[in-house]
Amino acid sequence: MANHHTHTDFDLGQKICRELRSGNRSAILALYNRYQHFFAIFARKRLFDEAPSGVEEMLSNFWLELLNGKAICSYNGKASLRTYLTVILHRRIIDANRKFEHERKLTANNRETEVMGHSHDQYTPEKKLIIKEQQRLIQTAFVQLSDNFPRDAILIRMHLEGLSYEQMAQKELKAVADDPDELKRKVDAIKKQFTRKETGSMARFKSIINRCLNSDNLEYKDLIY
Repeated sequence: MANHHTHTDFDLGQKICRELRSGNRSAILALYNRYQHFFAIFARKRLFDEAPSGVEEMLSNFWLELLNGKAICSYNGKASLRTYLTVILHRRIIDANRKFEHERKLTANNRETEVMGHSHDQYTPEKKLIIKEQQRLIQTAFVQLSDNFPRDAILIRMHLEGLSYEQMAQKELKAVADDPDELKRKVDAIKKQFTRKETGSMARFKSIINRCLNSDNLEYKDLIY
């Protein structure tokens, strides 16, 4: 019976893989409708950030990642499709928890600095509004980048998390590389894609941000306080 289920899952995975590669992004809905409820419960039990917005953001990023088809097309049917995707989701939860802990420590340090009288940034209503607008703009640009250039979006996300090129490479290699030459090749490839003029990850991200600014009749100086 288990073999029958995994075989059926494999056929479904291959079908969705073909659809995604052909540009049919709505094909992912077959998985979303089937597993979203389970994934939401799974994530809520394990995420350090228990706020509904934190769970929604993490799951949204997870589904966006699946849209590039790489994970779905790599499914080999050895386990159920739900188990396979849950393993990927669990890795993303670990990443989100690390980020949450990092931000929590930064917040604690900032509060300590303010208590000691060294804070020069008084969060006025104007400042809070600008920060909120900056976050909205970045999120909008990131979603658009994910739709058109998923690979670049992954690199930008890691950059926004504060990862260096070497840390990005190690993350993509799934572990600290034993082969220094392999790690160097990966670092060089990431750096080249990230910094390439006009078609690099950062160039594309900035281009999208500028388009978002223009559509809102804003200029970069409007977001500087």
